[in-house]
Amino acid sequence: MTKYLTLLSLILLLTSCVFSSDQSKKITEPSIKAESIAHIENDTTPTSGNMPESEEKEIDRQYMEGQNTESKAMAGLKEIHFTELWIWEYLNEDREWKEMWVYREPNLNYWLFERLSSFGMSSEMCEWVVAKPNGAYFLNYQEPEMNTPNTLDKQVVELVDENEFPDFWKPTGEIKKFGEPVHGWEIFKGEKYEVFFKGQPDPSVFYLGAGEVDMRALHHFNNLEGDIKLPITFPWGIPKNTMVLSEETDFEYNNMKVNYRFKTISPNSYYVYLPEE
Repeated sequence: MTKYLTLLSLILLLTSCVFSSDQSKKITEPSIKAESIAHIENDTTPTSGNMPESEEKEIDRQYMEGQNTESKAMAGLKEIHFTELWIWEYLNEDREWKEMWVYREPNLNYWLFERLSSFGMSSEMCEWVVAKPNGAYFLNYQEPEMNTPNTLDKQVVELVDENEFPDFWKPTGEIKKFGEPVHGWEIFKGEKYEVFFKGQPDPSVFYLGAGEVDMRALHHFNNLEGDIKLPITFPWGIPKNTMVLSEETDFEYNNMKVNYRFKTISPNSYYVYLPEE
């Protein structure tokens, strides 16, 4: 009896070993295949390596031509980096408050006006305008033809510099604060002026601040030739370091109201290129 039990145990052990061996093969075979595929993928030579030498030379030639073309286009141009964003709010024709953005380069005191945020669709083809403190305005126009480079036009506006306010500008001594100090810029203090323009029954009310920034290129923008205009028309013929912080004017006979106010200055980054002078 013991003999038969021993023989039976031996048979069961051999069967178990064979079964385990088959299962081991089933488990390990997929792993080997996956490793082989990964190895083949890693060893695949890049497409450019299989490219004919003539095609490689043609690609290199086109690349170099593109680099040379870009270098020639940039030759004689100077990069201008605008780091400040000045924002005013104004009441539009629908009596809704909108924002007007103007960018400034503080070291050169250049002003940048951009189509989407500054002068809007008053000029559909002009993408941006850079104003210099000497009265030179550079207007970047997009040509209507496809694949045509933009053109840069220049206009010069005589900037009026007054040492004093005209007699019809009357200071009241009333002070009001403007601006938001969240970005580290100062709060501007404006003094209230009543301005008696000819033909108006009631005076316009302005709040004016004084500083070191020459504001004339901003104030004279709407004197440019053509249709391009800011939604805010600033007064000019006042001292150049005067910052117009707000205006309220009612034209009763035309049922019109002019109302705008300075909001804030914030950090920004905008680059354009101008011809070197």
